[in-house]
Amino acid sequence: MITLLSDRYAPITSRFGFLELPLQAAGEGLLAWRQELYGRAKATPVGGSLGELLERLPPLTGGVRPRELLVGTAGDKWTAYFDCGFQGTDAVSAVGYLSENLKCHGLALDSTPHTLGTSLEEPGRYGAVQFELFGPLPTDFLNYVRTISATHDGSRWRFDASGTVQPFEQPAQYEARKVRDKFTSEMLASYAAALGVRAFDEDFYAGQGLLIESRQKVPRKAESRSLADTQRYWGIVPGVADKIPG
Repeated sequence: MITLLSDRYAPITSRFGFLELPLQAAGEGLLAWRQELYGRAKATPVGGSLGELLERLPPLTGGVRPRELLVGTAGDKWTAYFDCGFQGTDAVSAVGYLSENLKCHGLALDSTPHTLGTSLEEPGRYGAVQFELFGPLPTDFLNYVRTISATHDGSRWRFDASGTVQPFEQPAQYEARKVRDKFTSEMLASYAAALGVRAFDEDFYAGQGLLIESRQKVPRKAESRSLADTQRYWGIVPGVADKIPG
């Protein structure tokens, strides 16, 4: 299964997003939103490899996301989004709102290996492969343009698709007998690439970013852990997804 950096930074990279804007414009929009919500926020330019940039997000926190990371990409057409959430990046909320507010397209991706009930991880994760495309205008549901997913809900796999079918899709695959085969991580990567987003290629990320820090009050009982402790808590084993088909 394809994951970003072979899950070395999961859960941060299990779900992540993109805005169809240059880094500076995306940063200005996110910073203004955080200042509006929390009164004080700052943006710090950062540089380095994608891994080095992601290491600026921990400690990972529950309930609040006081640190968010925007990373420029090749060509500066799209900007990637990650945050410091203990349960993983909440790309849908940020990208969905900013796409409409900044009048651009947005993309939220999820590629999580299904390891529950296997010997690969303990306790194991519920698998998911999800593609969510947002637009600048309201649609039948918020500003979603197209969503496609194959997810495990705790008891079984389910496939869902809604919105406007895109020209790059492979609809014949949606008729596969096994639900898990209807939408794979290879298809997810292909769909994103059709939009100009090589989401799972490390060299797509340009090595320049903005760390947005906002003054959010962390609840006293909220989780706050290092990345290593978070991975131990969830039982995440980096690289295990490489052994899983789909």
